[in-house]
Amino acid sequence: MISLQFATVVHALTFSSPPNHSSYVIKGSSTAGKRTVEGPNAGCFSSPPRAMPRACLAGATVSADAGKDAVEEAMMPKHVAIIMDGNGKWARDRKLAVGDGFRAGWQNLTALISNCCDLKINTLTIFAFSNDSKRSQMEVDIMMRATENYIRTDAKELITRHDILFSMIGDKSRLPVSLQSSISWAEETSKGNKGMNLVMAANYSGRDDVVQATKRVTTKVERGILRATEIDEAMFEQELMTNAVEFPNPDLLIRTSGELTISGFLLWQLAYTEFYFADKLFPDFGEDDLRRALASYGCRQRRYGQRKD
Repeated sequence: MISLQFATVVHALTFSSPPNHSSYVIKGSSTAGKRTVEGPNAGCFSSPPRAMPRACLAGATVSADAGKDAVEEAMMPKHVAIIMDGNGKWARDRKLAVGDGFRAGWQNLTALISNCCDLKINTLTIFAFSNDSKRSQMEVDIMMRATENYIRTDAKELITRHDILFSMIGDKSRLPVSLQSSISWAEETSKGNKGMNLVMAANYSGRDDVVQATKRVTTKVERGILRATEIDEAMFEQELMTNAVEFPNPDLLIRTSGELTISGFLLWQLAYTEFYFADKLFPDFGEDDLRRALASYGCRQRRYGQRKD
C-alpha cells in the first residue's frame, strides 16, 4: 500500500510534456524577471515554466488583479501549506545581512497568519526549514535564533489574539534546547484553543515522515497489536506527523521565490494538492498575493484522480 501511495505522489509531481505554447502569452522580457502567463494556466505561474507540471494543469484563469470579491466567491481551501522561500535572496538583493531576510520573512508571516484567520482557513502549515538543508552552520544558527524569537514574540501574540492552536512537525530533538523549549511552550499554551491550526514544519523531511511512520506500523505488527492485512492508507496516515489536525492533507500548496519544486515537503500529504508558484520572494508575498492564490484555487476543478465527464 505504501508503494502505491508513493506512485501516486510521483505521478502527481511528474512533469508533463511541454504544453501548446499558443495556450498562453508571455508578457515582458526574460531579463526583467517580471514575466507573466495568461491563458488556461495563468493561475498557476507568475512566469512560464519550461514544462507544465501536471499538478498545475487545472484550467484556472485568474487575472493579476484578482481582488477580495473573487476570493470570497471562490471555494476556500480548508488547509493551506506555504513553503516560505526566498528570505536569504531578499536580504542579498538589498545588500543586507542574511538574518535581516529571515526576520523580514517572519514579520511577513505574521500578517499572512492574520489574513488566513480572517478568511476562516482551518489549517495553515508553514515550512520553516528542512532537516537536509545545505546551509552553512552560521546561517543555520541565525535561522534558529530568528525562529525562536518569532515564537516568543509574534507567535505568542497571534496565539492569544486569534485563539490559534499551535503545533510543530519535524525532528524536535535535533533543535537547540532553547528553541525546543519555546516550541513546547507554544504547544502547551495553545492546546485548548479553538481557532486556526498553525502547524510549523521545522527540521522536517517528508521522506523521514514516511520512514518514521513505517517504523511505527512495523513495530505494531511485530508486537501483535496490528495485522498486516489491516494496513491501509487511512491507518497509515494516522502514523504521520500531520495526524493531529482535522484536515491533514493540504488543499493548496503555495511556494514563493519562483522555484518549481516541493523540496521534500509533505510528500505523502500532497498527493492531490493543488500547487501555486509565485515569483515573489517570501518577505514580499503579501495579502493580495495570498488572495490571488486562493482565487486561483477556487477556479480549479479537483477530481482526485477521477476522469472529467
